[in-house]
Parts: sequence; structure tokens; C-alpha cells
Amino acid sequence: MHMTPAQIFVDHSGTCEGLLQLLDNAVTAGAKSILVLAADANGFTPAQLDTHLQALPIPIFGGIFPEIIANGQSLQQGSVVCALPLASQVYHVEQLSDPNADYFSAIEALSAQTPANSTLVTLVDGLSKRIGTLLESLYEVFGGHYQYIGGGAGSLSFVQKPCLFSNQGLRMDCAQLTCIELPLSIGIEHGWHKFAGPFFVTGAYNNTITTLDYQPAFEVYRQVVEADSGKRFADGEFFDIAKAYPFGLERLSSDVVVRDPLFVDGNKLICVGEVPANHIIYILKGEPDDLLAASHACANTAIQTQNPPVLALLFDCISRTLFLQERFAEEVDNICSKLPANTPLIGVLSLGEIADAGNTCLEFFNKTIVLGILTETGESAA
Repeated sequence: MHMTPAQIFVDHSGTCEGLLQLLDNAVTAGAKSILVLAADANGFTPAQLDTHLQALPIPIFGGIFPEIIANGQSLQQGSVVCALPLASQVYHVEQLSDPNADYFSAIEALSAQTPANSTLVTLVDGLSKRIGTLLESLYEVFGGHYQYIGGGAGSLSFVQKPCLFSNQGLRMDCAQLTCIELPLSIGIEHGWHKFAGPFFVTGAYNNTITTLDYQPAFEVYRQVVEADSGKRFADGEFFDIAKAYPFGLERLSSDVVVRDPLFVDGNKLICVGEVPANHIIYILKGEPDDLLAASHACANTAIQTQNPPVLALLFDCISRTLFLQERFAEEVDNICSKLPANTPLIGVLSLGEIADAGNTCLEFFNKTIVLGILTETGESAA
């Protein structure tokens, strides 16, 4: 028997009433579980939503992001509710910034309850400090028996606040793992290339780089970027220049994993996501055309599946929009144009993207596009 595709409900108002109406619509439409994506500008708080979320009769998961994507458009305000035609199991791993938290034991306890060969939609509070450690533990326990897609929720104000939807209410500083028993076809691309380096990360902790080649990190970065851009960091906002010059962590597969330097603290550089010490790193550069070519390639890889699509999920880095500006609409169009007809697509502009790139680990990417297509299983399509 065929599975009905997911149903998408969109509210452009960004009000609580608008979101609650969509949740009602999804339940009425026969949803077995609900994925919610909301824009940060809505200003949702636990006080406004928790009572309603706790009263929902079916599992709910999702997050609040800088922007969301529905019907081929990115929205800076509003909510998207996706009514899924099958039940999902939602788990949480708490204290995602606590230096002493042991994620391995927490995840091991979940593994017995999680059917193998499922997709794990992995959402994190994108401003938590130990996302990389959590993903290492997750992959160590669940490994290659699952498929993964997700990203970092939160706000471009970089103020940490409740940003994940659950049946217990809005939550913060945690990871949300949602098990969906459907296969996933995935594409991962970024379009950035090595420009300067290699540099050796001689000092770093969590998401902060202190020294490169035994020199203060910001001094090394500043000299390279100011010489190439003709701009001075002293003249404006750090990220206005830095968004065009991310870091790339060297990986065995010869590709790089992108790290966004977000702001500078003295001579330290604070990034989205962890940067390990004693690692090789490059400064990267990209042209808009290279990034847009990457969105074509990403969609082409993701659509290579014979099974009928149930839902397409897009995690696209918010800093790509800040870099591409008015051309970002082309990126979304490139992806929409490749999808099979009538495939529901929803997405977010995220603070970091999560996927298994086949590097025998689960990566937390920056400035990257991750497109996943949840499809019917061979049996349900038969």
C-alpha cells in the first residue's frame, strides 16, 4: 500500500494563534506525528506554548530557526507544521553545554528502544557548547545502522533560549533525536574551496580557537582576510567580512568540513561548532556561482532514489543566505526544481547542519546544504 505524502500547513503571521491553528489542522488531518519549524522573529516563549504542546495527543518535534522554508520561499516570520503519516519516537539528551555530562550513557539507554535502519532527525540547540561531543557519542552507539539529518536551532542574536518543540514544551541546551521508520536519501554540498593554509590549530577548546601556528588566532586570520578583501575588521562588524572567509577542517576524505567564525573575543575566534586542537585547518573562500552550483549538485544526489517521496527536508546554513543575499532565492529554486513533482519540501536556515557524510563519523557542518528525502520503504511502495 502507498503511504500518503506528508501534509504541510503554513502560517505567515508568526502568531501563537496561527501556530495553534496549524497544530489543530494537522491533528484533524490525521497526523500520526508532527514536525514544527518556526521563525525566531515570532518570539515564541514557553509561557505562550507549553500548555498547548503538553496537551497534544501525538508526538511533536521540531525547532525555532533564524528563517524557515515553505513552498519554495524562505520566511523570516511564521510557522510550518508538517503532518507526518506515521508515528515517530522523540528522545532528548539534556545539558548540551555541561562539561561533565556523559552523553554516551544517555544515548546507549535509548538505543534499545530505537528500530534499526530508521532515520534519526537530529536537532540541537545550535548555541550549545558540546554539539560535537554529542554527535561523536551518537555515532559511536548508533553507527552506520541509521541515517541522519538535522541541524542547529536558535537565534541570530546568539542569545541562547528555548528553541526545540516537544510534548513537554519548548526546551533549550539539549539534543532532540526523532526516530522515523523510513529510509532517507541525502545530498551534502557546500561549494567553498581552500584559499589559505594549511594552518595548525595549536590552541583550541570547545568552539573557540586561541592560536594558529602558535600565533594569536585572530591575528593570523586578520592578516590573510584583510589582505585579500581590502577591508578592515576595525571598520565594521566582524561577521560582515568573516562570512566570506570561513575555516575548513581537513578530513581524511580530502573534502573539508566548514566552520564559521562568528565573532572575535580579544585574539580568540569563536566558531559555530567545535574545533579540535592539533588539527589542520584552512581559510576558505567561495564565489556565489560556486555555492549555487553546489545546491544543484546537492539536489541531484538526494533525488537518486527509486522510492516514492514522503517528505523533502532541507537544512541550509543561515550564513549562506547572509553571503548570497538576494541570490539565495536561486539556491532554493535550484533545489525545488529538481524534486519529483508533488514532493512536499520544508526546511530551515540553520545554525549548523548535521549529516553522515560517510567519514565514519557524524558531522556538524557550517555553511553547507543538506537535503534529505524521506521515502516510502520498498515494502510500503510495493
